[in-house]
Amino acid sequence: MSADVVKIATGGVKKGKNQGLKVVTANDLFTGAVIYWSKGDLWTEDLSDALAVEGSDALTALEKAFADEKAAVGPYLMDVEPDLSPSGRGRLRETIRDRGPTIHPEFGRQAEER
Repeated sequence: MSADVVKIATGGVKKGKNQGLKVVTANDLFTGAVIYWSKGDLWTEDLSDALAVEGSDALTALEKAFADEKAAVGPYLMDVEPDLSPSGRGRLRETIRDRGPTIHPEFGRQAEER
């Protein structure tokens, strides 16, 4: 897949250009968990282990993630801050994706953290 046809989806583009620090994110094909592309071309559920890249390196990472269609569904580039926290327009969306539904704290993934 060439760089000019790579789909950059929700929250993954600043001002319509591939600018700034990015992390590739997707959902695990079997569990539905939010996953992130990490060093060594592997997926992780821990955002702090994600590979943060910019420019053409981000598009290369996205291409590799698309090629791993047996493990992940819907990979796209997510804007992140240098500390790997979500940034930009997709900040709230990515926080909800990572933490689970915005329901009572006794339910969802937040209950597992207790």
